[in-house]
Amino acid sequence: MVEINDIKNNCIELYKNKFRYSLFYAVLILISIILLFFGIDKQSSTTSLINRHSQSINNFICFAQGDKWIVVTTIFYPTKAIYKFLNLTTQWNLIVIADQKTPKDWLLHLSINSSRLIYLSIEQQNTLDFRILHYLPYGSYARKNLGYLIAIKCGAKIIFESDDDNLLETNDIYFLPKIVQQKHVPWIGFHRQRSPFINIYGSFGHPNIWPRGFPIDELRNVTEDGWHSVRRNLENNTYAYIQQYLADLDPDVDAIYRLSHPLSIGRIKFDRDQPPIALEPFTFSPYNTQNTITYYEAFWGLYLPITTTFRVCDIWRSFWVQRLLWDIGGRLIFGTSTVKQVRNSHSFIKDMDDEYQLYHESGSFVRFLVSWSSSYSLLSKRIAQLARDIAQAGFWKSKEVNIMDAWLADLHSVGYSFPSIISPSSPLIIQKRAAVCVTGLAECIQEAWIPTYTNIRQCLHGELDIFLFLSSSLQQGPVPLNTRLKQVRSYMNSTVTILYEDRFIDPGIPSNCHPRFQLPRHATFSVPAYFQQLWSLNECYDLVKDYEKRFNIQYQLLIRARVDTIAKMPLTFERQGIFNVNTTILVPPHRYFSGIDDGFALGPIELMSHYMKRWYSFRQCPSDRNFHPETYLKKYLARFTNITIDLNMSGAADAIPHHRERCH
Repeated sequence: MVEINDIKNNCIELYKNKFRYSLFYAVLILISIILLFFGIDKQSSTTSLINRHSQSINNFICFAQGDKWIVVTTIFYPTKAIYKFLNLTTQWNLIVIADQKTPKDWLLHLSINSSRLIYLSIEQQNTLDFRILHYLPYGSYARKNLGYLIAIKCGAKIIFESDDDNLLETNDIYFLPKIVQQKHVPWIGFHRQRSPFINIYGSFGHPNIWPRGFPIDELRNVTEDGWHSVRRNLENNTYAYIQQYLADLDPDVDAIYRLSHPLSIGRIKFDRDQPPIALEPFTFSPYNTQNTITYYEAFWGLYLPITTTFRVCDIWRSFWVQRLLWDIGGRLIFGTSTVKQVRNSHSFIKDMDDEYQLYHESGSFVRFLVSWSSSYSLLSKRIAQLARDIAQAGFWKSKEVNIMDAWLADLHSVGYSFPSIISPSSPLIIQKRAAVCVTGLAECIQEAWIPTYTNIRQCLHGELDIFLFLSSSLQQGPVPLNTRLKQVRSYMNSTVTILYEDRFIDPGIPSNCHPRFQLPRHATFSVPAYFQQLWSLNECYDLVKDYEKRFNIQYQLLIRARVDTIAKMPLTFERQGIFNVNTTILVPPHRYFSGIDDGFALGPIELMSHYMKRWYSFRQCPSDRNFHPETYLKKYLARFTNITIDLNMSGAADAIPHHRERCH
């Protein structure tokens, strides 16, 4: 009986084991089927992607369509930036232009299948039917020109240029509309006397950094003339055909900056609160191909020169394009950072060698473009003429002329329509009541200037234009300099704002004059600072007169104010008799001796020229050799014009007192 039970139990156990093995094999077979299914699907997907990008594309047929395109080149496997471009929240198509160093299995390493992607290997590029192809060398950034043509052929209206090491900070590409209102681009950047350039990085918070392509031998002149020089945008509509946005961390600077400032690289952040800035015609700044929007109207200017080095080609493009952009009424816009750049490995020494032409010729190239003109009525003709003239001037090789002709022919072949030339119109003369020159050191403007402005508005009728002409050379103070400078840049009620660094100045006092600047038993002051003050008054007056000429404006009055003074004023400046501000210069008395307080004044703009431009009078030595500011001013004005001392006014005597809790 026991043996029978044992046999029975053994049979049951054997059956259970057999069932377990059967179940195991069944599960194993099921898993194999699932893996096989998905493996085939993935292989099919990858094969489809490769097939789609490996077909011969002579007479290219677009298998992706859209009005927004991204164009990049790469020699690396797909980067984080590439994946971000393929996963944007809005519909952007991506063109990737390969080169000889690009991995042959680039597509196999792409872990997503995207219908938004066009990848062009070297072999595929060589089948394209573009004339420019015959001139494109291998290992050249200029092969990107093929990507532009493909994008245009496939319906592009906007092209975004970037690099595979520029990582977008959001899941979309920020850009302004093609036509923008004043509130979106409130400022126009303009150059000053000694250079056609501006340092756009200064306006975004970094005056000691310069973009690649900026002529470093002109950095001092630009910084002293105005490293931040902007005016209010007077145009109802700005045609923002090209928009350059900045890059944080490792922005586009030249090799000299990288080699001389190694500790700042990777840590640079631009001011995110700075509104976009458009450039005035005949004002230049280099822009690049790393974070750039171009609208259809400026597609002709996407062409990258081929006979220059890699580090020069996009900068040279930016210069000649700016010159022609004005002819069609377009503007170059700069906006704050929208990407972070973690730069691919570079040799700074090799970069410096490649940038040789930038260091030596950027300034002369731009001055050539400033003087250049054309009588052709068609933009395509002007482009061809400019290409020839640039070659003749020696800024690129003569071969570039033929390549430009090929580019223009290729644009026609993909159906591109060139925009029309715009003839500028002459504005009518505008009468305004007063220009206000605000000078001094860049201190916290809300402490003194804003209350002073409020008082002026209450005392004087009519339209006022504010000209802030402020020195950024006061480093010390209870409030950090960068904070004070940002407050000035953020002040939106000015017509013109200029921030500059002090320069060495010589008033030209005769060597045999032996002037006296201090009065006995009175407070002493810094004579060099006094010279800076008089020089700034002269500069601000010239700035106002130049603004009048440029924009057909006529000011009745000019007001001199200090940024650190809350001036006392009468109830109104609209008076008759000896206090008629339309016929005399009103000045405050000095509280301690028989002079004039030089901190505030107003009067007819032509009479105020004597007040504002007395800097030049120092070249003549007065008989008493007295150059004391307040007493000299009274005697000097009495020689040339009529002045009225108004006991209800004050000036420098009401400057904000120095205090550890104040900005001043």
